[in-house]
Amino acid sequence: MKLHKICLENIRSYISEEIVFPDGKVLLWGNIGSGKSSILYGIDFVLFGLQRAELAGASLLRNGTEEGSVELFFSLGDQEYAIKRVLKRTKNTVVQDAGHIIRNGVKEEKTALELKQIVLELLHYPRDLITKNKTLIYRYTVYTPQEEMKTILLGPKEERLDTLRKVFGVDKYKRIKENTKILISEFKERKKIYEGASMDLPEKVFEKEKKELEKKEFGQKFSAILPLLEDAEKNVRKKKDDIILLEGKKEEFSQLEKELALCNLRLNHLFSEKEQIREKETLLTKEIELLEQEKLELHEGTKELVKELDMHINEKEKELREILNKIQELKTRKMHSLHIQQKIESLHTCPTCFQEVSLVYKQKIIDTSLLEVSNFDTDIKTFEEKQGLSEVEIKKFRLEIEGLKKKEQEFVLVQLKLQHLTKKKEEFSSLQKRTIELSTYLLESGIQKAELEKKQGSFAALDTLYPSLQQELQLAEEKLQKIHLEKTHIDVSQKHISLLLNHLEQEIQKKILLREKKEDLNKTQFWLSDYFVPLMEAMEKNVLFKVHGEFNALFEKWFTILIDNQTLSMCLDDEYSPKIQQNGYDIEYEFLSGGEKTAGALAYRLALNQVINNLHVGIKTEDLLILDEPTDGFSHEQLDRLKILMDELRIPQIILVSHEPQIECFADHIIRFEKRDHITKVIS
Repeated sequence: MKLHKICLENIRSYISEEIVFPDGKVLLWGNIGSGKSSILYGIDFVLFGLQRAELAGASLLRNGTEEGSVELFFSLGDQEYAIKRVLKRTKNTVVQDAGHIIRNGVKEEKTALELKQIVLELLHYPRDLITKNKTLIYRYTVYTPQEEMKTILLGPKEERLDTLRKVFGVDKYKRIKENTKILISEFKERKKIYEGASMDLPEKVFEKEKKELEKKEFGQKFSAILPLLEDAEKNVRKKKDDIILLEGKKEEFSQLEKELALCNLRLNHLFSEKEQIREKETLLTKEIELLEQEKLELHEGTKELVKELDMHINEKEKELREILNKIQELKTRKMHSLHIQQKIESLHTCPTCFQEVSLVYKQKIIDTSLLEVSNFDTDIKTFEEKQGLSEVEIKKFRLEIEGLKKKEQEFVLVQLKLQHLTKKKEEFSSLQKRTIELSTYLLESGIQKAELEKKQGSFAALDTLYPSLQQELQLAEEKLQKIHLEKTHIDVSQKHISLLLNHLEQEIQKKILLREKKEDLNKTQFWLSDYFVPLMEAMEKNVLFKVHGEFNALFEKWFTILIDNQTLSMCLDDEYSPKIQQNGYDIEYEFLSGGEKTAGALAYRLALNQVINNLHVGIKTEDLLILDEPTDGFSHEQLDRLKILMDELRIPQIILVSHEPQIECFADHIIRFEKRDHITKVIS
């Protein structure tokens, strides 16, 4: 992995800045607090996102701004990449927003978590060495703050070993041992549970044998009761068959009673009908005699006369309408003439020519009008006389029609009476026939009644026999029910005992299985504690011993380069802690000078870098090393020897962060930073 460029927007003291990273040894130089380390925080953030307790959003986003971003351009082999992450300020905190990655020239929008997963895959970092908040491989191969490395060296032994186990990939042995102890503890708890659950196994076996004897006794009782049940069922069936036969006879007797009742009802009805017919015959005879005494004659032709008179009336009414119209016309013309006369009498000037009208002319016209009015009166009188004659004739015709219509009604009445007489005679003849039929029916019904009464006598003994049979059936059914109840009790008891036996059998088998499991757990526990755990310890020691040799050789090499002092030496003990000797005496790390402590931490850091890269073949960050203030407390001589160490490393890109001017002499490229008014700028 090689870094090419980083772009910072509103990150700490940077407002908008672009920093280009060349290959070789690149020095980020500036006074303390000028913003050099902010570059490293930006690289850490853009690659892996925010990390709780280590890299918080509030510590990155510039105060007073709502949004910031970091974009990093880098390469892996021949492939070019660019990643951008964004920070946003919320009401209570600063969070990371979605970002993007550009690969193969294609921009892909991704969430913060997706970007981290992509980076881890690109760098080929083992997933089992990545925790939620820490990326140990990056932290101990690319960039480790110098103070954090000193903390590792001076921290508790177990914490240091746990960290080394993780980066060396051997912490799995410790986890296996811890998990094995948990498993053994769980085995012990399970064994106690199995022991308690299977303690009463002998009592359950004894109870099972007892229940099997009870089941056998109930089986014998069940076999003995079956013949009794069969006899009782046969007896009940026989009694039921007898009752069914008797009920059939009772049904037949009931049917005879119904038929006899119907026969009596029919006889009564026939007698009643015959009496009614006799009364009707007497009444009809009287009615026929009265009708025959009347002289019933029919006069036809009345309708034709009525039609003829109606025609005359229509003709006369037509003439009358013509006369009335003529009279109305004459009266209208008369009124017109009178109107002209009145108009002429009052006329003095002609309305057409506007000349004065003479009295002679006016009198002439008036005389003409008077003559016309006289003629009209004569004609009106003549037509009024004709009107009177027509009305008299019409009235006469109508009186004649009324008389004829009255005769017509009398004719209809006579017709109805004649029809009524014929009907009465026919009805009388029908009644006589019905009387003969009723006499025959009465004779037949009397014979049928006698036969039914004879049959009824043969069923007289049923009333005493049926209750006796019912009582016998009741006793038989009670006996059968008692046997059934006894059989059901035996059957239920057998099933209950069978269920108990099944349950006991399951419990016994379960308890036997639990005992077997307990024995298996004993064997497994013995194997884990006496064979497996010692094996894991031996494998862990073997791996750590192998790594220790390489780690110690590199550590001594880098320390010797940095500290050219024949009386002072530093190596690693078996627990990877620095072992220091001066003039043949062991001394503590705390008693070293500041430069010597820094040299020890740097040597430890570089040795760890190389060992991890050798162990995890394939990770893509082996070409990059970032050192933040690695020369704290160094003398001028040590700073000169740092150049020798840098040349020995042979890493294609090394980024050093320092405020020491002397380092400039062996840096390939220098990027200078200056901070003014809380704003950092790159200066040329």
